[in-house]
Amino acid sequence: MRKRIHSGLCMLVSTLLVTTLFLTSCTHQTLPSTTTAKPSSEPTTQTKPVPDYFEPVSPENLTNEDSTPIIIYSWNDEFKGLIDKYYAVDHPDFSYDCRITEITKYQDALDAVLAAGDGAPDIFLMEADFAKKYVDSDNTLGIAELGITHYDKNYQLNYNYDDLSSQFGAAYFCVEDASHAVKALTWQVSPGGVFYNRELAKTYLGSDDPAVVQKSFASFDAFMAMAQKLNTDSAGKVKAISGYDDIWRSFANTRATGWVVDGKINIDPQMDKYLDYAKQIKDEGLSFETAQWSADWTANMSNSSVLSYWGPMWLLNPDMSISYAAAMQPNPGKWGVCAPPVSFAQGGSFIAASRFDNNKKTTYDLLKYFTLDAASMGKMAADGIFVNNWAIMEAVGKDPKVDVSGVDMENPYSVLNFEAMKLDLSAVTANDPAINAIFQQKVAAYMNGEFASVADAEAAFIKDCTDAGVLQ
Repeated sequence: MRKRIHSGLCMLVSTLLVTTLFLTSCTHQTLPSTTTAKPSSEPTTQTKPVPDYFEPVSPENLTNEDSTPIIIYSWNDEFKGLIDKYYAVDHPDFSYDCRITEITKYQDALDAVLAAGDGAPDIFLMEADFAKKYVDSDNTLGIAELGITHYDKNYQLNYNYDDLSSQFGAAYFCVEDASHAVKALTWQVSPGGVFYNRELAKTYLGSDDPAVVQKSFASFDAFMAMAQKLNTDSAGKVKAISGYDDIWRSFANTRATGWVVDGKINIDPQMDKYLDYAKQIKDEGLSFETAQWSADWTANMSNSSVLSYWGPMWLLNPDMSISYAAAMQPNPGKWGVCAPPVSFAQGGSFIAASRFDNNKKTTYDLLKYFTLDAASMGKMAADGIFVNNWAIMEAVGKDPKVDVSGVDMENPYSVLNFEAMKLDLSAVTANDPAINAIFQQKVAAYMNGEFASVADAEAAFIKDCTDAGVLQ
């Protein structure tokens, strides 16, 4: 049975939100920063370019142009599950048509239907890795067209929607177009943490106390030293991570510059560091060399052979309808959490309205319910979802111990909230998925000895990117 946050904490969430919303409704601020998330103790101000887009639409003027169920496109049934569990319960007359295409074929299917128009979705889900592709096109509507105005005529926040000011700044990096118009919203943020096996920590690190374990993850040098000692002390039976690519996001999400600069491939120093650390892990046998998300990688969650898994809260959440949560849950109390050497994010789903949306009133209701409404988002947070609302997550994080999704651990939100505040994904662009795939292919080839040096691997990477035409 899913455990929920303590009833006293629910009261704390409600009290904090009422106070926060009262205070923000009495003030004017600019749009939450997209480079630094807003802490609750101080207001956020930021000067942004004036967006060049349409006049906002009032929610009262939104209509559904036909009576057919709203059409939703996605690559899994996560959002469908959330609708059924929350929205449909509160809106018993709601009907929808959710069309799911497997992730590797999803974008092709979505592109085809958006080009043709016939059978196109009213709304569709986008993963963080490819959201910019659609946000930067005319296939998506701005949220101002859907009754959610983040600027008034003077380009200040319209506090009819002051819940927007409680969203994490990191949530905007991949949903603003070139004119800074917001074109999608999300119910969740996915800051990464280090989930560690308590028994293995006691045996090989001397303690499962997060403060003690954190020392082994304070930096990558500290992590590598621990990984070497763990491998030696266990005679190779236990590894610090399952595969070298477990640390990939820690470097990809902390680049200062993007892959393409002035029309040429740019290799940020963080990518050089990743290659160096990954090669050392490979050469010294410090992992089991599983591919992240593979069956072997998942199996190692439950066989006590891997000390740590790096990822967001949804690794523990059964609502994801994937095997990771099940693999991590057989032994309640098995996992603890601490901060990674550097802050990173992993995944995240965004809701966008297509240019063919004929149900804008319903779209507005769904967006408001899942991404703006404090009450409904509080319910999701109580069920272990890291919602896109810093006020709610701060309240949840104040409880010293929270039972999340049946996994008993110290409150993970106190760690993850701090990580979420530090996220900077500004280097992510629309061509990242294609370039990331090419880069990871070259990393694997380098690990297997197909290149004599990092320079050779990077030269082949640049050539393949040029040949693939991904430098736009």
